[in-house]
Amino acid sequence: MHRYGQYCPVARAAEILADRWTVLIVRELLADVNHFNELERGLPHMSRTLLAGRLRRLQQAGVLERRGASRGKQTEYLRRARPAIDYRPTRRMGSALGFR
Repeated sequence: MHRYGQYCPVARAAEILADRWTVLIVRELLADVNHFNELERGLPHMSRTLLAGRLRRLQQAGVLERRGASRGKQTEYLRRARPAIDYRPTRRMGSALGFR
């Protein structure tokens, strides 16, 4: 992760999201994909090791949480840490840039 050392919100967001694949992981999380294997299927050219590392970084940054599954199952699932934050404008902007 590249550190810009600035307190600007855009620079801080770039520190978290600018790594390769990270924006695509967030896209999958916004689409309610919340299991590791589902994420892996949605990102077919990304290695499992890299995916696990990026998820760890997003967890450390407070973007997502890991929780145990219900009814005592061993699997964990991933959730956005702050569902009250509206990520849709950011997603729309990224989509608009991608269609250019």
